[in-house]
Amino acid sequence: MKIKVWDGGTRLFHWSLVILFTLSAYSAFQDKYGIYAAIHLYSGVAILALVIWRILWGVIGSDTARFSHFVKGPGATLAYAAKALRREPYTRVGHNPLGAVSVVLMLALLLAQTILGLYGTDAMFFSGPLARTIDSGLSEELTEIHEWIGFTLMGLVVVHLLAIVAYGVLRRANLVGPMITGRKDVPEGSKAPRTANPLVALGLFAAVAAAVWFSIL
Repeated sequence: MKIKVWDGGTRLFHWSLVILFTLSAYSAFQDKYGIYAAIHLYSGVAILALVIWRILWGVIGSDTARFSHFVKGPGATLAYAAKALRREPYTRVGHNPLGAVSVVLMLALLLAQTILGLYGTDAMFFSGPLARTIDSGLSEELTEIHEWIGFTLMGLVVVHLLAIVAYGVLRRANLVGPMITGRKDVPEGSKAPRTANPLVALGLFAAVAAAVWFSIL
């Protein structure tokens, strides 16, 4: 049977982040003036708004979006990893404990990455919108950290994609489909998680986006 696992807000967040991160990463390797500077700036600010929304949605959103639903301690995470190696099924809907580690790590790095970018400068063509508020030497140091976090995030994206392929091949689990449709095949009798009102997700994002825009740009 199929049940709804992912709400519309969570799915839209996921695919918007895919597009924006791709634009941000691509523009990072181009000369930072003209169209590429604009792409890097606005995609970064948009990612910041998305991440803040996702953190808040992880507190008040649908069951499967809430951190309390899927973030577990080290013991539970290691126990899941052991079961996964034995190919034992994981019946709970939503992120598994290892997936939770990836989600939290990516959100933390994206938050740090975008905030550092606001204060960064390449000392030539491009400066973040808040770079003028701090010492230029500090701004350049933050830029170096920003770059290393960027490479780390690209590495995590590769690991994420490999994990999706591995789950598809080894466990015959389709992780992409449910993030598109929101629905997933589960054992008969499974209880569908509570899904929050999509208007709440939309209103929350509008408030976050407005706050980020007027605070930075």
